[in-house]
Amino acid sequence: LRSCDFSNDEWEELKRDVPVDDAFRTSWNYNDPNEGCTFIDKNSELFGRAGAIELPPDMTLRDYNQHIVDDHRTTIQTWNAAAMEYLFQSVKPIVVQEAHRQLLEIFDRGIVPSNLVTVAIRWGDKYKEMELVSIDIYITATKDIIGPGWDTEPQHIYVATEDPRAVQEFISNMPPNWTVYVSGPTFDDARNKAPHGLAHATEGRDGLESLAALLISLEANKYVLTTESNWSRVINELRKNVVDRKCGDCTKMFDVAPGEW
Repeated sequence: LRSCDFSNDEWEELKRDVPVDDAFRTSWNYNDPNEGCTFIDKNSELFGRAGAIELPPDMTLRDYNQHIVDDHRTTIQTWNAAAMEYLFQSVKPIVVQEAHRQLLEIFDRGIVPSNLVTVAIRWGDKYKEMELVSIDIYITATKDIIGPGWDTEPQHIYVATEDPRAVQEFISNMPPNWTVYVSGPTFDDARNKAPHGLAHATEGRDGLESLAALLISLEANKYVLTTESNWSRVINELRKNVVDRKCGDCTKMFDVAPGEW
């Protein structure tokens, strides 16, 4: 670690007792412009910089780094909130126009039912990264978040997915008093193609329709999400940091496969 001016003994002391799994998840950046040494974990959280930080009294660099790691989740949540607010503070007219087109296409006169529930089903090629959540779990979670009346009163479900198999399975297993709405792109070969590949193949049309569908998904007050999926995470951040702020925390969410950004 010549660029950090660490001797072998100092380096061994710094990384002593670090769990093996944490070590493998950690990337180390030694090229600090301030001639220090910056440590960055898997979530790009800034660690202590040797030679370029004033440590609190009675705190070692090692202790300071651990403090940053322990606090990283709050930092990430704050960053996510700020990022979502910034990105969606102004939506391009072309996206709004496409969302309006989809609203008119799936809802009677474009009017969103007041009891709409958004269910984000991430199937497609996600099986390469995680065990897919079964449709039965999605159905049960939807019943639970609806509460009393799920089997007796008209219910309206917006299914957000790129996989037509998920739509078909949901409709086949849902109660007869439910109505399903779908917009945005779906692909028969979604299982074999990643979303970014599909977007490229459609020369951007897929991306436009997906962003418009994202806006429609936020018309709901109740959500069944899969936050192991990035798309569900985006929906959830917008739900918490945009929708809830406008409606006084009117939404609620059930996560069938929790993940961490």
